[in-house]
Amino acid sequence: MIFQVLRASLFAIICLQNLTGCPGSGDRLTPDEEGQVSVKDGAVCFSVADSGDYSLKYISINPRGTKFRDEKIIFSPSLKIDNELLCIPPSFYKFDENGQYYIRASFASLEYADHPRRIVSALEVSKGVVHSIRPNDMEILRPYDEMIKD
Repeated sequence: MIFQVLRASLFAIICLQNLTGCPGSGDRLTPDEEGQVSVKDGAVCFSVADSGDYSLKYISINPRGTKFRDEKIIFSPSLKIDNELLCIPPSFYKFDENGQYYIRASFASLEYADHPRRIVSALEVSKGVVHSIRPNDMEILRPYDEMIKD
């Protein structure tokens, strides 16, 4: 009887292992980085620290509260990192005079191909003046202990 139970348990473990696979490095979530927003020559910029040879793969700029399925994503945009800043000129995206937005950008590197980066920034525009604000937990993936506490 015990042999049958052990055999059934071992069979179940082997089947489950084959169905789900072993956890590997690709199975872990990597937290997003938070970029600080600033304004330079009329463009809204955010920091990309240690930019090295990273290049922008996609960018998403949306009003705060946009549902995930309704986000507008621009793949292979013509924006470039300059002096560790990624700037969004008004010709690329026009922010309203008042409102809150979040920006999600994904970067890839040839040197660090296995380490893509995602930077999330948030901003508030009040009477045309841009202020950096903190992305909320629905906009950025951060470690549990860093989540915003109410």
